[in-house]
Amino acid sequence: MTRPTTSHNHTVWRSAWRRHSILLFVLVSCLSDESNGLSSPQPSPRRTTPAEALSFEQFQFEANGVCIQPTYFLEELDNDNSAEGEAKLTRTFTMRNVPGTGDCMFQAVVLASLTSMGLGGNDVLLRAISRETRAVVAQILQSPDGNLNIDGNRIVPARDLLVSAARQEGLSPQDYLSKLQLEGREGGLYGGGPELTVLSNVLRRPISIYELKPGQSSLVLLSEEDNTSSCQVQCQGVFGDRFADPCETIPDSAVLSGLQPGAYSWHLHILVLDVASTGEKHACVLLPQDTPSTSSTTANGREVAP
Repeated sequence: MTRPTTSHNHTVWRSAWRRHSILLFVLVSCLSDESNGLSSPQPSPRRTTPAEALSFEQFQFEANGVCIQPTYFLEELDNDNSAEGEAKLTRTFTMRNVPGTGDCMFQAVVLASLTSMGLGGNDVLLRAISRETRAVVAQILQSPDGNLNIDGNRIVPARDLLVSAARQEGLSPQDYLSKLQLEGREGGLYGGGPELTVLSNVLRRPISIYELKPGQSSLVLLSEEDNTSSCQVQCQGVFGDRFADPCETIPDSAVLSGLQPGAYSWHLHILVLDVASTGEKHACVLLPQDTPSTSSTTANGREVAP
């Protein structure tokens, strides 16, 4: 598993999801073409044939990056206690995009964090904070002492994580740190497993990575009147799953009850989408809209070509 190569304005995804040992674990590399940024509305998506899988180009966005087609992204949750034939628990998300300039994973984490505090973020702000985020990650990785949590009770020395990541790139640790602090458009490294591990520790928050559920070639129409639709997503892995929301220990927390759905989520959710026209991938932000329920919004919908 290697990181992508880059040629100024575009980058190529070459990684997949799998479990490794404490040092060689899930690695995510998120790269996308600058033309896929969401500062401007996207063109109307093309129709697909049944054999084609859903991809980034087939989605429609508002000028602010809010995805309007599909309107909702649904995750079916495992419910070991449910009886046979009982409806599965479903979590509903909306989605916001970030510019595709090679920093999409960093910017997606930044936007998810801002949104969780009830704040917004324009492209200029996201770019500025993602630059600083790169510097913070590099500072943590070069720490001579100290450990980082991977997941559960598994920890790894920060220095060992840096050495392992640099070795996989064929770089020295110092060169790795230097490239990490460059923006994507400058040929810098892109957000992968080591960086997401550090970010989950710095933020003290779990970060889940999602992909579209395989086998989907069309959206599910929920309402013709409202022109709403949905598709399904699957969680591929969680970084820092031990970090719990401190507000959950506060009875009747004003933070949890005082913000609109989707405006607060201690747990950050990132969706990685295929860009079929280029073979690349792009990261976006998933915003939870409710608590998991058994009333699946796909139950009464019908499939439509996006």
